[in-house]
Amino acid sequence: MKEENDAQLISRILAGDDTAFSTLVQKYQQSIHALVWRKIGDFQYAEELTQDTFLNAYKKLSTLKEPSQFAGWLYVIANRLCINWIQRHKSKTQSLASIPMEEIEHSSYNHYVLEQREVEAAERRHRLVKELLEKLPESERTVITLYYLGGMQSKEIGKFLGVSVNTVTSRLQRARKRLAKEEELLVQEVLGGVHISTGLTQNIMRHVAEMKPTPPPTGKPLLPWMAFGTATVLVFLLMLGISNQYLLRFQKPYSFEALSEPTIEIIDTPITLAIDSKPAVRTQAGRDLPLSENIGVSLQNSENVLASNTQNNSFRSATSQWTQAGGPEGGHVSGIFAASEKILYAATSTGIYRLSPDATTWTLVNTSVPTGVFRMPMTEHGSTLYIVSSDELFASVDRGETWKGLGNRPKGDAIGLIITDAAQSSNPHANIVMYLALRDKGVFRSTDAGAQWYPLNNGLANKHIFAVAAIKDTVFVGTNDGLYRLDSGGWEQLPVDVSGAVHSLAVTENNLYVGTGPELSTLLNDVEQTVDVDDSNLRSMAFRSNDLGKSWTEITPISKSPFLKPPTGMKILAAGQSLLIQDFELFRSRDDGQTWINLGFDASPFIFNNFQAVAVNENIYYKVDAFGIHRTTDSGESWHPFMNGIVGTGIRDLVAFDNKLYVHTGKDVVQSTDSGESWENTPIAPHEHTFGLIGEGYTRINFPLHSKLAVTDGCFYVIVPETDNLRILTLSTINNLLGLVPGIPVFNNETQSVESMLSTPETLARAGGFAVGNGTFYVEYKRELFRWRLGDSEWTNTGLLDTSENLGDKLDTGFKLAVSGETVYVGKRAGHLFQSLDEGNSWKDITSNLPLRFSHFNEIVFVGSTVYVATDTGVLSSENGESWRVLTDGTGMRIAIDRFAVDGTTVYGAGDTGLYRLDTRGHWKQISPSVPDKVLSLVISNDRLYIATQQHGIFHRPLGEEYRNEFSQR
Repeated sequence: MKEENDAQLISRILAGDDTAFSTLVQKYQQSIHALVWRKIGDFQYAEELTQDTFLNAYKKLSTLKEPSQFAGWLYVIANRLCINWIQRHKSKTQSLASIPMEEIEHSSYNHYVLEQREVEAAERRHRLVKELLEKLPESERTVITLYYLGGMQSKEIGKFLGVSVNTVTSRLQRARKRLAKEEELLVQEVLGGVHISTGLTQNIMRHVAEMKPTPPPTGKPLLPWMAFGTATVLVFLLMLGISNQYLLRFQKPYSFEALSEPTIEIIDTPITLAIDSKPAVRTQAGRDLPLSENIGVSLQNSENVLASNTQNNSFRSATSQWTQAGGPEGGHVSGIFAASEKILYAATSTGIYRLSPDATTWTLVNTSVPTGVFRMPMTEHGSTLYIVSSDELFASVDRGETWKGLGNRPKGDAIGLIITDAAQSSNPHANIVMYLALRDKGVFRSTDAGAQWYPLNNGLANKHIFAVAAIKDTVFVGTNDGLYRLDSGGWEQLPVDVSGAVHSLAVTENNLYVGTGPELSTLLNDVEQTVDVDDSNLRSMAFRSNDLGKSWTEITPISKSPFLKPPTGMKILAAGQSLLIQDFELFRSRDDGQTWINLGFDASPFIFNNFQAVAVNENIYYKVDAFGIHRTTDSGESWHPFMNGIVGTGIRDLVAFDNKLYVHTGKDVVQSTDSGESWENTPIAPHEHTFGLIGEGYTRINFPLHSKLAVTDGCFYVIVPETDNLRILTLSTINNLLGLVPGIPVFNNETQSVESMLSTPETLARAGGFAVGNGTFYVEYKRELFRWRLGDSEWTNTGLLDTSENLGDKLDTGFKLAVSGETVYVGKRAGHLFQSLDEGNSWKDITSNLPLRFSHFNEIVFVGSTVYVATDTGVLSSENGESWRVLTDGTGMRIAIDRFAVDGTTVYGAGDTGLYRLDTRGHWKQISPSVPDKVLSLVISNDRLYIATQQHGIFHRPLGEEYRNEFSQR
């Protein structure tokens, strides 16, 4: 018998069938119990509140306007009851910092098995778990409790909380990372071992038998005149064709105290996010995507497609109160593909874009396919487009505007997708064969349009795949150990003179082009082990075959450059008889590789083993690098960024200064005067225009990846790390140009301490903490804190050294620093807070004074004489560094803040759980329930709040709007 959904069960309940409510109780009681326990921290009372939640729901069931949203409505009821309970039972809890780690270790699983019969031991474990969870931010604490205590999977949690599966997964991962191994084991064992009383359902149903839900209204109540006017507006909108998906945006969350009388309400809130008027998912398919058994179940119903839209819906909900800025240009691109009729497609973290022939800008055509930082190969077969996401395969028959989910794909780093025509088969629907190449897991094949996948690795065992291509039905893969072709018996290695790896493959008609070179990981391993590296193994080569790999012609261009080139491996693009080859230098051939022209060094080289580029014709090529898409229209002689129309996401840092916004994009510092809609490079003094960052002969860039922007002490600064120096530039008020701070000395080896030079794992300086107070500069250089004031001949080492973990590729690292007068606070990476009252001449570790346990600092700021310290588990404030206060919201809940912004004396904060403002009582007041993405920067400019996010660019909202929202909620 098919399981009934919530709406069907509710219909039965309202018709008088109480057994249906028992089904709902059994379905949701574990989840509600987990949520309630997470809120109040008491298992016994959690069961009581769980029972009260269902009884309240039963009484108000007829007021639920959308029965399909029962789970979210139940969540609201439970949350309201928890808030009321907390207000009645406020009590102090023991600080987690007071619990020694030895006690946690002794409470591990093995110890529990020995003492499980002892009630005191069990109670002790429950208390320890509660206090361990308190070190987590609110969002992570809820998710991990629902996962372990509620027994819910990520998809269920996402539906329950109204967030995407990806969001749930990332919160789980972050929570596990914050907890030590033995701590997570304890949480898992204790929460997983808790079971709801077997009689809970019976108790609820016994009370249900004594009551009946409030019946729905039967008459036609008089509509008030004000509501009548509003209704007229809504009817007018409907007459204009405004569909329900627009009107749903005006609907408030359900309240279990809502009256059953129909009311109509318009909320005066501007809609700032453009909504595509088309449905997110189409139910029809084109001729290459028939609704048939070979497509699998996923195309015969909408469940998988709706699931794939969860991330998009969650993102739109998070941005409903925010307006997205247009730039700046640049950012990560996951995939680029040239389809038939010279139409291009690009996948970015903000959606899928299309570029029609002769168009000057990219057009956003879809946001439903989950995108991110992973590589997303695309291909075309017939009139159908295919794209590989992180977990699924999608297909589109309307030029990328809507996509069908074809089912889950094998896990791994996708290199490419090949689709060929199938051999003759008795099944008329099995007309295509799919090959999915994964970098470290080989090749998988599907003969039912992606519903099922089977490994196809006979001959490819333990090989790393770098490239994949096909000529008609013949498939080739390039690996770290040469080139392979798929034959009937498996993969056959082809006789190409390859001493290293095959880095790229290109195809034109019957010609196959191969670019080879050393494998970087193997080469680095040999260097680390001081193995002699044969020069021949460093050579990159190019080959051509026109007989499916039976014979080969070498077409390697010869470099005449006097400079030593890094071993990158050759990357090939082909269009007709024209070829472009990149090997840190660019080469072009018009005669199929017989002769070559050296076009010089590539201004934006390809990423190692991550070659993404397409050829439109013999003159126009597109390529992807770390800063976005670049285009050439003159056969590779000149390249220019081409991200017009694509939301800029390449943001490393955002600050506001003198009514302008400034952004570091990873290579440039750009500025905007129109709320982020248009950007231009910040002018630099001529003698400071270029910095020697990576050696003679290589491309010079102005601001490397690890540069940092800062507005402090009333000035705008750019901190630029170099191999042997750290430049500090400031914006001149005279000529509005960026130039070196006058009189500032150069860093040198003598400036650093011996311990720093011996212990610092980085070879390139990072722009870490930076602040200026009373004209004194404080800056972190290679993990040491230095001080300089105007007139000093050199930087003074303050003696503060950080020898913690290697930073790796983390951008948001370094000391967190705040200065007020002679008082300096420094938060080290490992979670220790230091204070100096004499400009860094002496330091005191004040970590023991802090009433909060945490693992790292997010930001430290001064507002007047008060210092605010944001950690990964909450925010602290102090006037003197001796006594500290943990800042909470009105219910006593700690709020984790990633970034601060200060407007006069008003403090704003943004984190995973939303945007907040400190009220006059020092409590966080939520003014937006969500933020578009992980917050990199939060600034205020021209009466607006701006957020720079990790993957979705810049958003802004009017400052002061929170006061209107707060008033409307009273």
